[in-house]
Amino acid sequence: MRKHRETHPVLESRMSSVRRRMRYNRRWLERRTDQAIIPLEIQEHIGISNIRGEVLIVSRDSRQQRRIKELLRSENHRFDVAWDSDEAIGFLKLGKYRLVILDRINERRRRVFYYLRRYLKHIKVISIVNENRLANDSMKYGGYSFLLHRDFDLEQLRTCLISSLRLHHPVCRLLKNGETCNRSCINSYMTEENYTELEALDPNAAMPEPTDTEVPLDTMAPPPEDFFQGLG
Repeated sequence: MRKHRETHPVLESRMSSVRRRMRYNRRWLERRTDQAIIPLEIQEHIGISNIRGEVLIVSRDSRQQRRIKELLRSENHRFDVAWDSDEAIGFLKLGKYRLVILDRINERRRRVFYYLRRYLKHIKVISIVNENRLANDSMKYGGYSFLLHRDFDLEQLRTCLISSLRLHHPVCRLLKNGETCNRSCINSYMTEENYTELEALDPNAAMPEPTDTEVPLDTMAPPPEDFFQGLG
């Protein structure tokens, strides 16, 4: 009876690496397929004519959604609601938005930030966070402003809506410089031109550009193997 020949350790290691890579690529392709059909699902369930645009809320928290929607209605803003990052990107591909309100308390939503930073830099982002570290991270990656904790002050959000959508401020300078919101951005009625002049006077005020490791180079190329870890 012929004995089973053992595979050479080096060959076995290479085969294991190939099998691991194949499993990873298969999962990546499945995920890409799921993401690609989301805009079609939105059109089927909602209808392209029913997408409102202007403001996009991204949150799984029904209570949080309700608070934000009531404020947006009171300020006469149009809005849509996405429950996760994939759905948010689907809405962004279909509608015309000026602002995204991103709930980052339970999920980091890095993919939405990357997508906006790479393809839709004109859209402003207000993040809802539960810690200063994540707040600073949100501002670093091009956020307009942030709201601290789940029960944030609605008046601060109202202030952000006025300053970002009506006065067209490029960024909340108070939060960007580590100060607290005092409504001075709307009480002083500074225009976008005023902010441009201040940016020219302050060499440190320019928003930092992301590095190649912080922004995906090509969404159609397979991402690194740890891409799926920790994504919302």
